Amino acid sequence: MRRLILCSALAMPLPVSAQEASLLDAFHPDRILTQILQSLVGAARTQGRVTYGDLSLSLAQGRLSVADLEVSVPSRDAPCIVGVRSLDLMSDDPLSLVNLSGRVDLRGVTMTDACLTELDAAPLAMILPGDGVSVPEVTIDYAYDAPSSALDLRIGAQVTGVAALTVAAEFPYFWVREGPDDAPVIDADLARVTVALDNLGGFEMARAVLPPPLTDPDTAAAYVVQALTPVLEGAAGDQPMPKSAKAFVAVLGEGWSAFVADPDRLVIESGFDAAVPRHIDGAFVRRLEDGPLPLIELLEPQVGNASAAERDVLDPALVARAMADPGSLTTAEARAVGLAHLRGDRAPRHSAQAQRLLAPLVEAGDTEVALELAQALMTSDSVEAYRMALAAGPGGAPRLRAMLDRLEDDMPFATRLRLQAAAPEPSEAAFTGPTAELRARAEAHLRGVGAVRSLPLALLFASVAAAEGDADARALLDRIARAVPMEARADWAATRNDVADRATTIWLARRGG
Repeated sequence: MRRLILCSALAMPLPVSAQEASLLDAFHPDRILTQILQSLVGAARTQGRVTYGDLSLSLAQGRLSVADLEVSVPSRDAPCIVGVRSLDLMSDDPLSLVNLSGRVDLRGVTMTDACLTELDAAPLAMILPGDGVSVPEVTIDYAYDAPSSALDLRIGAQVTGVAALTVAAEFPYFWVREGPDDAPVIDADLARVTVALDNLGGFEMARAVLPPPLTDPDTAAAYVVQALTPVLEGAAGDQPMPKSAKAFVAVLGEGWSAFVADPDRLVIESGFDAAVPRHIDGAFVRRLEDGPLPLIELLEPQVGNASAAERDVLDPALVARAMADPGSLTTAEARAVGLAHLRGDRAPRHSAQAQRLLAPLVEAGDTEVALELAQALMTSDSVEAYRMALAAGPGGAPRLRAMLDRLEDDMPFATRLRLQAAAPEPSEAAFTGPTAELRARAEAHLRGVGAVRSLPLALLFASVAAAEGDADARALLDRIARAVPMEARADWAATRNDVADRATTIWLARRGG
């Protein structure tokens, strides 16, 4: 009897809402991706022990979190065990296909001595207190721009009681493609790289094992030169040591000597002009197998206690004057301080102050500033961002059209027309040129690149050109018509009729009527 009741209950259909919930849950993107990740963990377990406490994922929020992750891999003497208290992968805009940026946070990272041995860092294990190494936090910030393939990368790590390391790199172009043998090949342009090491007690620990001349400010520079020169000469083989290597040995000796005298911070960064990037390809990577000379030649490293960006911070007195009396600044000063506040670079990020300082420059026709403001405001104030993007139009930046299109996606058509109405009215002389010139003006106004985006002005120039018999201009009229949403065509009719009146008057004037 019990079995009959149980089978009957299991055979009863679920309520419709419960069926729908189960089906939606089964095919929810977060659930599918979580299952894929769990499958990857299963594959990893064929190589070692992998455990975790919790795993959560949200595609809409652009977040993946893993708690209490531990990976144990067999090694020569003892297992290499890496632990991570929390791992968070966060995307700034998970739905963007243009700007891919985000952050990877690893907190409470631990690594046993066996791992250091596997990484050929056994001497470090002798210096560090206790078993292995403890890193409270590792962060990786990345920003990739799909249209230009530019990549900005910043990695930060801190070893408790030892040191904090920061590595930053800027690539105006970065991609990895498949090589002839199916191996990945880097194709990149490097503008700047900076490595900064902050001493948190590691240098004091190292004093016990380092040669005394290397830790004495009076002899450290000479010791570095004497120790490093034969190594680089050997890397050069039968050739003389390159000038770039000699210069690096000298600046490294001076920089190390200064650090020994005040063991606070050591910075090594590229010394070439960031405006003229250096190319990195597969051939360059292969050359690195022969030694460090190609890297030294590429980077022309400089050594000091501060990076170029840190040395280039704005004068605090100038920033204070901009806050107290912005009208006293010259155009160049307002531009420098405003952009610094906008980017959060060289001065604290302060969007409101940036807009106050930069708005007059936009009104005066600074299209580069307008573009910067539009980019910065896209996620916080789409209407103001659109207004700035319109103002940037005459500058002709290639990426502007896509920016305008994205901003228009969620903007009412009436709002777009209202903002476009601020476009300067063309002079009578603008309509006296050949039809090809009129068509080009119409195209520029439609695209918003090379002129302020304005459907009415695009329609005006295209109408006059089409009336002169230009077939391409007639095709352009069709494109303009398609740019008007179906639901807004009734409202557009009044504007279209007004433009038609103006176009007829202008055409008659061209024809002497």
